Amino acid sequence: MSDKTDGAAAKAVGLTFLTTGTVQIRASMKSQPITNRNIAMRRLRSFTDRQWTEELPVGVFVISHPDGPILFDTGESPMCNSPGYHPLWSISKLVTIVRISPEDGVVNQLRANNIAPGDLQAIVLSHLHGDHAGGLKDLTNEAPNVPIYVSNDHWEAFGKHPFMASLQGCTPQHWPKDFAPKKLDFTDGAVGPWKRTHNITSDGKIVAVPTPGHVPGHISLVVYGDNDDGTTTTYFLTGDATYGVELLDKEEPDGINDNPEMALQSLKQIKEFASQTDVVVLPSHDTATPRLLKDRVVYKPKPVE
Repeated sequence: MSDKTDGAAAKAVGLTFLTTGTVQIRASMKSQPITNRNIAMRRLRSFTDRQWTEELPVGVFVISHPDGPILFDTGESPMCNSPGYHPLWSISKLVTIVRISPEDGVVNQLRANNIAPGDLQAIVLSHLHGDHAGGLKDLTNEAPNVPIYVSNDHWEAFGKHPFMASLQGCTPQHWPKDFAPKKLDFTDGAVGPWKRTHNITSDGKIVAVPTPGHVPGHISLVVYGDNDDGTTTTYFLTGDATYGVELLDKEEPDGINDNPEMALQSLKQIKEFASQTDVVVLPSHDTATPRLLKDRVVYKPKPVE
């Protein structure tokens, strides 16, 4: 977030990437070739894989905006490694290694960037997995009136079925009390290959697009950012639609979703969007994301080999 307080800065739309700790996952969870189409076999490979990824950021984005900052995802909870945090039937501890300190929590990170939780215009969630929604409870304790958005499809699949959600990597027992987020219904016009979108802000600078596959109703954000020199940059915040730009190029979905074909279609749409316009693609769990954001590296889609 810029420290500038002049009129131009006050009107600017910009991005800050924060990391709420790091995570290692089984290598086959991160991606598998789409030639492995059998869902059960993809999951079996993920759960039995002995290789772990490097430490990946558990990323969230703060989007500066004239009407107030918007938070895309809330990251993991600093309490996630505490005894009893996960239910006995959760597989999260078997397939992930999370490293997070109290200082890494999203509330502390916001304050370190001179943002009070109550100053947020909105919280937009790509989905409800623990590493993307784990900070919700702390945030709502500090700022109960900030609206929270999820897609209607995702709420129907996970929000209304907390036990099923807990089997899929969510922590509904730690969602805010009487959690009732606002639903994105995608009734706005087309952006690139997405025929229906949802404007998060009335000026159309921040737009949610459906990128299902990783989970039902997963969303990503298109952000039209302002640069100091008067130019603009288009950013695409993938959430978990892909774990890395190189995996996007290879069109390899993650290894534990329920619909790899739909996940593949979302990857193809992101690449199609990037072929139509210059866009900086920023995955939440890519170690390259800070550099890609800082240098505004435009993603150039490569054909699948």
